[in-house]
Amino acid sequence: AIMRNWIFSFIAFIILILTSCSSTKIISDDRQYYVEAMGVGNDGTYVIKVTDFFRTVDEEVYLDGLKKDAVHCVIYNGIPAGNGSMRQPALMTGDTRLEGCEQLLNDFFQQKQYHLFVNAIVNSSKTISKIKGSKNYKVSVIMSVAKDDLRQYLIDKNIIKPLNYIF
Repeated sequence: AIMRNWIFSFIAFIILILTSCSSTKIISDDRQYYVEAMGVGNDGTYVIKVTDFFRTVDEEVYLDGLKKDAVHCVIYNGIPAGNGSMRQPALMTGDTRLEGCEQLLNDFFQQKQYHLFVNAIVNSSKTISKIKGSKNYKVSVIMSVAKDDLRQYLIDKNIIKPLNYIF
């Protein structure tokens, strides 16, 4: 019995190690990027590493794209488990999504409202590398997304239901 418990504990530990260091590739209609949880942020925030590919190393261009990726991920996909944090579900799911919200979300992204919800960018975390045989650059940065503020914004704009919709 002791040996069986030891083996079970060892396997559970290996699974925990493998899942805690995961990065999730996100593919949506017009975007493809990678997101990795970097730990637990202050209350109401996610600290994540976002990686995407750009044709330029113009900081304004790639930071805008990475902010969009980060907020897109929080709304549509959620944050993967890793670095001491549990998986966080998407703010907009089949249950929380309100009908007719597509145009409101399109406007949100076209008007760059997502900038309001990225609190901090860790400049020292920035990595830029040229992709061999390509004109693209792989850019990664760690940033903080104000998840609670974003949720409230989406509720106020009638894009998602409030948390108490169950009751």
